[in-house]
Amino acid sequence: MFNIRLKVVAAFVFLMMGAVIARLGYMQILRCEYYREEGRKRQVKDFSVPAPRGSIVARDGTVLAEDMPMLSISVVCRDFNTLSMEDVQTWYATLADIMGDSPENVAGRVQAVYSGIEARIEWYRNYTLNSGKDTPLRLTQKADRDAKNRRKDEYSQKQPLYVGVTWQQAVRAEAASPDLPGLAVDERMVRTYPMGELACHAIGYVREPTQDELDMYGDEYNGDELKHVDQFDVMGATGIEKQYNFNLKGSRGELKAMVNAHGQKQVILSDIQPQIGTTITLAIDPILQSVAENGLQQILNSENHPGAAVCMDVRTGEVLVLASCPGYNPNTFSQDYAALTDAAGLGKYHPLRNRAVSAAYPLGSVFKIITTTAGMESHTLFPSTCYTCEGIFHLGRGEYRCSIWNPTQRVGHGTIDLLTALKKSCNIYFYNAGLKAGGDNLNLWARRYGLGAPTGIDLPGETSGNLPMPGHPGDTINLSIGQGSLLVSPLQACRIAAAVATGGKLITPHLYRNAAVSQPDSVGISKSTLEALREGMYKAVNEQGGTAYTMGRTDAMEYAGKTGTAQAPPEGDQRGDHAWFAGFAPSDNPEIAFAIVVEHGGHGGTASAPVAKAIVEAYAAEKAGLATAAAGTVAGTVNQ
Repeated sequence: MFNIRLKVVAAFVFLMMGAVIARLGYMQILRCEYYREEGRKRQVKDFSVPAPRGSIVARDGTVLAEDMPMLSISVVCRDFNTLSMEDVQTWYATLADIMGDSPENVAGRVQAVYSGIEARIEWYRNYTLNSGKDTPLRLTQKADRDAKNRRKDEYSQKQPLYVGVTWQQAVRAEAASPDLPGLAVDERMVRTYPMGELACHAIGYVREPTQDELDMYGDEYNGDELKHVDQFDVMGATGIEKQYNFNLKGSRGELKAMVNAHGQKQVILSDIQPQIGTTITLAIDPILQSVAENGLQQILNSENHPGAAVCMDVRTGEVLVLASCPGYNPNTFSQDYAALTDAAGLGKYHPLRNRAVSAAYPLGSVFKIITTTAGMESHTLFPSTCYTCEGIFHLGRGEYRCSIWNPTQRVGHGTIDLLTALKKSCNIYFYNAGLKAGGDNLNLWARRYGLGAPTGIDLPGETSGNLPMPGHPGDTINLSIGQGSLLVSPLQACRIAAAVATGGKLITPHLYRNAAVSQPDSVGISKSTLEALREGMYKAVNEQGGTAYTMGRTDAMEYAGKTGTAQAPPEGDQRGDHAWFAGFAPSDNPEIAFAIVVEHGGHGGTASAPVAKAIVEAYAAEKAGLATAAAGTVAGTVNQ
């Protein structure tokens, strides 16, 4: 019996040894290359090196947005985890003293780092589980293994707690770091906006990528693997930052290194340097932009009315000014967000809204440019055509009043011709002209001027506005003076003025100077119509009695324009008509066109024309080489 048992045990031992030898042979011979590759992967690691984002500059080279290296105080979680509870409290208190912060806030920042790491790990784990490239069991095993490795990697990296610290704070933190395991000082690239609020709505701002963006661009971005998006990237959220995000985003570098058991780099095997993103040069003119913004800001400060201004070069379609007031500082956006959205404070003016492109308003009397075109092109209106204005117009049971109507004095403009009607912006005249031309014609020519459709500017979030089709004479009358359900953006209004300035070209505006722009369409205006419009708009600014003569005329450069006063419903504590002004300069050989709107600002000649005047004067000064002087006298100009 003993021999039998011994033989059984011996057979079992030999069998197990055979199995082990077979397994070793399988692993070392048949699977040799696989395990060699796995070992190499654990010893050699690829590191992705983020690339600096391209700069955004103005037409004169002024830097509007750039990546800047900044000192940061970071935590290395791997080392921080070795601390006892007592040491952790000391760590918090010491760093709080260095930063002038509270230990509770420091603890919150550290906890946010850990939460961010776990969120990223969970995202990558789900990404692996949903890849569907293997069996569920193997996918789960791989996801768990990858999560463990990623946590190890992230715990060994410097995670920022404070970015943009002072030199003194960095020195103190560096001196304290030997006694505070996990505390590190490093340098990282941070998106900055040197000009602060200037052109903030045109430039936009950046943010962390959304989950959808990570899902979409985790492997490659628009076919470029070196531009793939990860959790540490920034993405353009609005404006040019969003529109040209792919161009601005640089190409990543790749570092291959041998690492030790802790994942620390030991030997650099290869190092491909990252490539900075494309520099985007905008057509924005900083002087004109600041003039427009200052003018609008003064109106907001004194009258509590927000507004917007657009100015473009009619020869190229380049947008020189794109201003929306109030604005915000992209450098402090995250800190200011609560105030910017506080409905009881600044938030009631919607400072994050790009009014120049994304907001739409009733156009008011600026639409009379289109009514004139519809009438003259349908041969129902001529410069010599006269209508009598008694201050009020009757249609059926309805009463429609002129802008100068006074119920006690009962006065009107009297009998006037087309040019005088444009100069004085007589509603009664254009009620008659609109009815003669017909609602279909008004709608047709409004579409030819680009209303009811986006202009195609290279910015996200552009509104189409609203172009109604008049259903009965009352609708036609309302549309003939830019009222009713008509809605137009300041950019669209600027393009109307540009079409008159260019002899009927419908220009596609653009901010990026290198943007590919198609040839402008033709509105189809006859020479006689253009001459009438230009002369009428010239008279409105430069002849006594014109609606913009008192507040808009300037000796610096003769220009032409059309005021507008559009009835608008109340919004919050805002009451009154929207104030419009659109025009072009110089009047004899136009180079720029512009449009300004002041929400609930009253009369266009009083509220908006002074801002246009300031822009024209600054443009004239620039042409004469006096740009600095022009910028310095803006405040006095706007308050005249």
